[in-house]
Amino acid sequence: MSDHRPDEERPRRTRLLRVAEHIRTQNWTAIGIDFVIVVLGVFVGIQVSNWNAARMDAAKADAYVARIVDNLRSDIASIEDREVFWGKVIAHGDSAIHYAETGELVEGSAWKTVLAFYQASQVWPWTSNDTTYRELLNGGDLRLIEDEKLRATLPIYHGSKGELEYLFAMVPEYRRIVRGLSPAAVADHIWSDCHRITNDFQQTLLDCESPISEADAQAVLDGYLGHPDLLPQLRFWVANQRVATSTLNVRKAHALRIVQEMGFEPQTFQKPQPIAPE
Repeated sequence: MSDHRPDEERPRRTRLLRVAEHIRTQNWTAIGIDFVIVVLGVFVGIQVSNWNAARMDAAKADAYVARIVDNLRSDIASIEDREVFWGKVIAHGDSAIHYAETGELVEGSAWKTVLAFYQASQVWPWTSNDTTYRELLNGGDLRLIEDEKLRATLPIYHGSKGELEYLFAMVPEYRRIVRGLSPAAVADHIWSDCHRITNDFQQTLLDCESPISEADAQAVLDGYLGHPDLLPQLRFWVANQRVATSTLNVRKAHALRIVQEMGFEPQTFQKPQPIAPE
């Protein structure tokens, strides 16, 4: 079956017949008019096509910009979560190091000191949300972003992701050591009563009652300090977390600046509340 529609072909055929007739009769004025009509028709057709393409590109660019802003806001929110969480991990690590160096228990409690050693081993890796930027690169659509400053800034912001990944996603040797030295009853209790994950996988560390006596807690502490590598590895891990937190704070400032320069509010996410222990 032919795809040609008779109602579309008829005007075209008539136009060609008219041009042929004008040439046969050497009606140069009419031929000139026909030529102008054809040229204008082609020109208008091209312009309409270009306008439609430009309109589609503009709509696509607007969608990309909105998604870039969402990705940056996501980074800002997740960085703020890490700042709180890593801050607590560092505080626990400082308390554990203080005990190891001075013998002073956390708030005079052997259990709270055990808890400090264990919670100092917690990790919550961070990675940038660069899905839209990667899509722009892979699809060759970065050219659609008209803002030259934004086009130049995005590769700088996302380009350091691989270089800093090790810093934000490190799993320390200290974690393996302290957990290997912790009795199962202590570890199980900490996970059930001293740590929470919200429905969207946000982490928080909690105060909790001791499942063991102070004498047993002191025995656990003695086991910790009896391992020759525990304290050096703890010092290294705490120092790493300080650097990671400081570096992440710089990255948050960069993300905030990009969003604000694009004319958007920096953050619209509602922070989830941790699930309270039962």
